[in-house]
Amino acid sequence: MGKKKEDSFLNDYQKIKNEMVFEKVDNILKDQPGNFRETLEEIGFEYYEEEDFEEKEENNAVPQNSNQKYLVSYFDGKKELSEKTLQIFDAERDAQHPNHPLIRKYFKKANKNLKALLLYGLDQRPTHVQLLYDLAYYHEFENILKELISRFTIACNKENNLLNFSEIAQEFYYATIPDGYDALYFLKELFPPHTKKGENIRLLITELTKENDTSGSITF
Repeated sequence: MGKKKEDSFLNDYQKIKNEMVFEKVDNILKDQPGNFRETLEEIGFEYYEEEDFEEKEENNAVPQNSNQKYLVSYFDGKKELSEKTLQIFDAERDAQHPNHPLIRKYFKKANKNLKALLLYGLDQRPTHVQLLYDLAYYHEFENILKELISRFTIACNKENNLLNFSEIAQEFYYATIPDGYDALYFLKELFPPHTKKGENIRLLITELTKENDTSGSITF
């Protein structure tokens, strides 16, 4: 019993101590937002800059095969955009062991040739789900909202397979809602309730509303 009581006292003490530290840190962050690092160090905290492992990976990434060398040459403006370029891009994306860091750094740089390649691919295959995902990922590094809305709208109009349509519509929503664009509301207006696509959109809205009812991120 004595040991349990001692442990309880120690736990209570540690809890109170932690609460005091948290309160002190919170006050420092509020009162000295521009000088918090030095002040925290004065009360015993040590500052460590977290290493960006993704950036390190990307900086060290090099082409590992002829396809990757071709893509790098294209991204760097040394190759022309062609069907061959698109085929190689598709092959590398879908490879068993893709060189993600190498390609990812061109997304993060918002490489204009990469963007041209994605749009070229969607010109030929407007409902290609992975290319739409790629374009949405590119949008995270360069605001191309108008183009993104246009391409997803075309895809939703052209895709007749309801499973694929639902996947595209859901990605449309998630890719554009951070910019304040409600794709599901738009699609609800575009496809009447008596159509298969209209029914699908309303079902998707119901499902996403249930998932997000606590956050209030979807309103209809």
